[in-house]
Amino acid sequence: MSLSYQEAKLVKGTIPALKEHGEHIATVFYKTMLRNHPELNNYFNSVNMQNGSQPRALTSLILAFASNISHISELIPMMERVAQKHTSLNIQAEDYDIVGKFLLRAFAAVLGPAMTPDVRLAWTKAYWLMSRMLSTREAQIYKDYEPWSGWRQFIIQKKERETDDGDVVSLTLKPVDGSSLPLFKPGQYISLRLRVAGSHYMQIRQYSLSDVPATDRYRITVKRYLSQWLDFDYNHSGSGGDGNRTSYTSTTSSTAVSSNSGSGFESGDPSRPGLVSSALIDDAQEGDVVELTHPAGDFFHEPGDDSTVPIVLISAGIGAAPLLSILNATMQRQPSKPVSWVHGSREQSPFEGHVRHLAARHPNLRTYFFKTRLDDNEVSSYTNDVRIDLSQLKPGDLQLQNGSTKYLICGPEKFMFEMSAFLASKDISESRVHFEAYSTGSFELKS
Repeated sequence: MSLSYQEAKLVKGTIPALKEHGEHIATVFYKTMLRNHPELNNYFNSVNMQNGSQPRALTSLILAFASNISHISELIPMMERVAQKHTSLNIQAEDYDIVGKFLLRAFAAVLGPAMTPDVRLAWTKAYWLMSRMLSTREAQIYKDYEPWSGWRQFIIQKKERETDDGDVVSLTLKPVDGSSLPLFKPGQYISLRLRVAGSHYMQIRQYSLSDVPATDRYRITVKRYLSQWLDFDYNHSGSGGDGNRTSYTSTTSSTAVSSNSGSGFESGDPSRPGLVSSALIDDAQEGDVVELTHPAGDFFHEPGDDSTVPIVLISAGIGAAPLLSILNATMQRQPSKPVSWVHGSREQSPFEGHVRHLAARHPNLRTYFFKTRLDDNEVSSYTNDVRIDLSQLKPGDLQLQNGSTKYLICGPEKFMFEMSAFLASKDISESRVHFEAYSTGSFELKS
């Protein structure tokens, strides 16, 4: 199904009105769809539904697609990001049918008489063009995942604190069936689901894999969501908390997800931010079972053949998690590769001891830690007691002398904007700067 020039023109002509009423469309669309198909609540993060970020994300996606419908090739990076998330969450091709039906109804309600039969047909074609692109790519990804299909049971083999206050923990997860695991790409994530007491639906979140790829275990790192906590003066919790990387969940229910203490992990209000992360930190025990999907994501770095090209890893808060996977894999496979690690945190930095230990063994690894709160005995150990300011580092610290250096950035959206702006001021091309975004939707570099 393709659009003619006239149909594309009709679609674009309605976009201003749809954007103007985007919030209303998002709200009406989701409420109507979930009222008619309550089972689809299993697809969505209850927190993102409550604060409206999930409805806005899908509406923004289709409008962005329609706005660029004459230049679809420019949409490939965005579509790949979406397809990766969909496969991580076990979205199936038939799910697009229901979404399309209620989305177009919401468009018609806003456009009124302007939703003529010709406009409706044009929008129907536009939606199905987008959904076909996504479902086709997702089918390819699912095939690559074989023989892994859907959700798989994992036991929590080890639970360890990464900070003294216990607000950041790492979980080592081993497959219940004992079979071999696929090697993920350093920087990727998994989706994890469990049943939380007090919720009628499965709860699912996405967490970065935080160690080197292995065939017998995965490790994730989880951070507690603190509503009053501004990590590094940026109002975002980073990569391991609940309010970030999540879009959908699987429609199938499960009784296999279990806690040693009962049929579900303790909880409160399902719409409370940090619901799943808090359950994993406070209630999950070694021996408990959760479910994961195949690792996914388009943000990754695999150590290649050229060990001379530097990489610079820049993170804030728990955004260090996927970058630690990249760092560990690089030091394991290319121990002489030039690497810079730049990290900022409000107080204690997760993985700090491990990273400093690596740096002591690898002179090619440069490390820089920023903290907004220093104890008196820490002053000499940190670059500065302010949030990350790349201008305080020397050009060599950021590997600016090499025109091929790759920069990987992970953290709150505002943080990533500021880091990218600094690198742009140093004439670093966008093609060498890579981001991992954890908010619902996606971070786009704006000039």
